[in-house]
Amino acid sequence: MKSSFTPVSVVIKVHPDHCKTFPDPNGKGRKRIVAQVSVDEINHANIDFGPNPRNQSLETKVSQAISEGLTAQPGWFLYFNRGIVLNAAAAEYNNQTYELTLNFLKDAKVPWESPFGNLDGGHTNKVIINEIRNGWRNSDLAAEKQFVNLEVLIGIEDAKLSNLVGARNTNMQVKDLSLLVLGKDIDWLRNILKAENVDGKISWRQFDGQGDMMGEDVIATLSLLNSKLEVKTRCYNGPGRIISELKSNSDLMSGLRSQSSIAFEFLKFVDYLHASFKQWYEEIELKGKKKVQSGFGNLQGIASGEHSLIFLNKTITYKIVKSWLLPLAYSFTRVVLDSPKDPGVWRKIADKVGPKLYSTLRLQTNEANNNLDKVGKSKVVWDTLEAIVWAEYMTHKLASV
Repeated sequence: MKSSFTPVSVVIKVHPDHCKTFPDPNGKGRKRIVAQVSVDEINHANIDFGPNPRNQSLETKVSQAISEGLTAQPGWFLYFNRGIVLNAAAAEYNNQTYELTLNFLKDAKVPWESPFGNLDGGHTNKVIINEIRNGWRNSDLAAEKQFVNLEVLIGIEDAKLSNLVGARNTNMQVKDLSLLVLGKDIDWLRNILKAENVDGKISWRQFDGQGDMMGEDVIATLSLLNSKLEVKTRCYNGPGRIISELKSNSDLMSGLRSQSSIAFEFLKFVDYLHASFKQWYEEIELKGKKKVQSGFGNLQGIASGEHSLIFLNKTITYKIVKSWLLPLAYSFTRVVLDSPKDPGVWRKIADKVGPKLYSTLRLQTNEANNNLDKVGKSKVVWDTLEAIVWAEYMTHKLASV
């Protein structure tokens, strides 16, 4: 186990009649402990870590239903709620003291990527703690006291953990990217980004709103370079499906990983395109005009407001919609793959053809009656932009001979 893991022991009070241990019927050394425990014990245990694919959102309908079942239905929470599932390194029950002792290893740096702890999403656990700490009190009457089902798993193989988490997280759909992260399937990419000090600026896990960019957008952008992905427009209108397939399609994953040597430079280049777009607009639209007359912020595909380009380490005052940005990024992929070691050439071509790309996007958007989604899905748009870039690149190559 890595050095950032900290041993944690938790003691939960539970009557012997309400705590049962089940040996593994397959004879693999695993076991389950099933207990009916007071929700107060969950609050005391405060297990705020585990191999969890997402952060807990208390704003969802599922969380609100859990809260209502806890606070408004005395004596029924045990039956209304599916319970809490924990993955423990070891467990021991003392039938003299009525104490169930659970041993975990907690990742001190990234608690919700710990190998042990809460693995069923954590919403029931979080709602119970939140309600009690906000003033709700469990009833003193035996008939109205709230209990919760607790299932503890021991002896689970590391290789099966991500599959187990995915299977148990059924109250609320878990994004496949969260499971890819949990299963370490894209550690190769995250290590590249960590080396460039940008991984922490990306939200990889569900309900993680801390990052400047969503992990899905990173995968979608890099998938433009993936030779195993035949229909590149899916990067715009089907990134979730691509990510789902990455979990089961080794060829698709190997195709993505094969571009690891240029992954960061390409992401940085896409940020460069993003940052250059306003200049392209001005070269076309403001010839002989004052910049104060610019209507850039009113463009259909532009959202005004501060936007962080994390790979370029720059902040701009606008954001291009994906239905424009992804076709633009795609248009340079042949150039990137033909000159993978020369980002300077990529930028030179972008500076040269950028205004024409802007004009083409505007024209195609107008012809689509300003339907941006239609533009993002249009293979004609993608291919037209690519043809413009490739023609300029070939001209550059001939001039360099």
